[in-house]
Amino acid sequence: MRTYLVAFVLSLLCSLVLTKVLRDLANRLQIVDTGGGRKIHKKPIPRLGGVAVTISMALPLIGLSFWQNDISREMLADQPLLISLLGGGGVMFVAGVFDDLTDARALVKLGAQITAALIVFYAGIRIEAVSVPFFSPVQLGVLSLPATVFWLVLVMNAVNLIDGLDGLAGGVVVLAGGTLFVMSVIEDNVLAALLLAVVVGGTMGFLAYNVSPASIFLGDTGSLVLGFLLALSSVHSAQKSYTLFSILAALLALGLPIFDLGMAVIRRFLSGRPLFSGDQHHIHHILLRKGFSQSQSALVLFGGAIVLEVAALTFIYADDRLSALAIAALVPSLFVVVRLLGYGDIIRSARRATALEEVDGKLRARASSLGALRQALREAEGLDAGWAAVVAAAPALGLDRVELLTADGAPLRAWATEGALRTEVHLQSLFVRDLALHGLAGAAQRVRFGGHAEAQLLEPVGELVCLVVTDGLVDLLRRAPRSGAGEAGEAGATGEGPA
Repeated sequence: MRTYLVAFVLSLLCSLVLTKVLRDLANRLQIVDTGGGRKIHKKPIPRLGGVAVTISMALPLIGLSFWQNDISREMLADQPLLISLLGGGGVMFVAGVFDDLTDARALVKLGAQITAALIVFYAGIRIEAVSVPFFSPVQLGVLSLPATVFWLVLVMNAVNLIDGLDGLAGGVVVLAGGTLFVMSVIEDNVLAALLLAVVVGGTMGFLAYNVSPASIFLGDTGSLVLGFLLALSSVHSAQKSYTLFSILAALLALGLPIFDLGMAVIRRFLSGRPLFSGDQHHIHHILLRKGFSQSQSALVLFGGAIVLEVAALTFIYADDRLSALAIAALVPSLFVVVRLLGYGDIIRSARRATALEEVDGKLRARASSLGALRQALREAEGLDAGWAAVVAAAPALGLDRVELLTADGAPLRAWATEGALRTEVHLQSLFVRDLALHGLAGAAQRVRFGGHAEAQLLEPVGELVCLVVTDGLVDLLRRAPRSGAGEAGEAGATGEGPA
């Protein structure tokens, strides 16, 4: 236990000093988060806190390698852990710094996370079995690779996404890391416990500067590296002793950020939004909208996190019945929380907004096509050229059939898509409009438009499309009364415009 305490204190003290140094340096170099957009802070704040935390965690571990005791010898002998820390941790540190300096794309960060997870798996640290109450440990077999990669990527993204409120991500990491530390000590996994001791110490030192009002942010460097270390330590412990230390217990310990991430994915999927798009509907955003201050929101979320940490510890101290009871109690509680936070209204509102944005974009495109057709009809020299312009524009206007008819319905010009020509199937959802060519003395007397109703954005818009095209044809036939082939070209040049 003395080694854990020394590692914790060293990382804490290093973090207290380095965070202040890097905060002042970032201010001088203007490496700051300017706020705005989805960010809730209004003034520029440095975001290199993660660099200070990472260095603060690394220094005690490096120093321990020169301190000859049982833990240091075991750490140096655990090559899979060393490869994972240096390889996977190094990848996440570089990716985090790159993102903090350049605002990397989401796919770039995801690629780095998958790379780090693959390094961990092929180093030999894997989720090979999961213990479930009332069942013997479930061996994953070939599913070990996707399960390991998914778990690491999940936790890294969960910690990264919840970092939106002063002190929130750091506080959640301390609570989850402390819980996982207790589990590791109980399971006698000294290396995972050591790793978690420096995680908690380094994060607590950083929190002295990150509680509201924050003077420095964790940044992606911190959230990604801390998420990686939490996920790595939980897999390392589950691999060492899966009978008591389960990934299910780690899932509960990290329940708050994982819940927030899960709701973000569900919310965006059901809303028709890209999964990697940002929004202001994370848990802390919702609490702020409900009138809570930043400090109050953080306290509420810490309270929820503590409940989940207690539930996680039941997997260590409780038998199968109590563990199952804890899970059973959390399920209805989860639905209550979702309802209280108003996720149903948020999803419905987002779906409406997405639908309206889609309709707006299609309306603009249709208006553009209609304007181009109108101009083409004005410039057409004869019915053949005008009709070709109508046929070319019809699909973009949501039409499947356009016909130029005589008074008794005989077609003079006709165009239809292949689907519209199939009459053996009875389709009820059809859009059909007949408009008269008023004031024309020739054979052409009517225009018939047809199409599937689902291709029409709004009924008034469909009516307008038909009217504008009809109006353009009337003008064309008046200008060039003998322009077309056959009887269609004999339309009169006098009379009123279309009704």
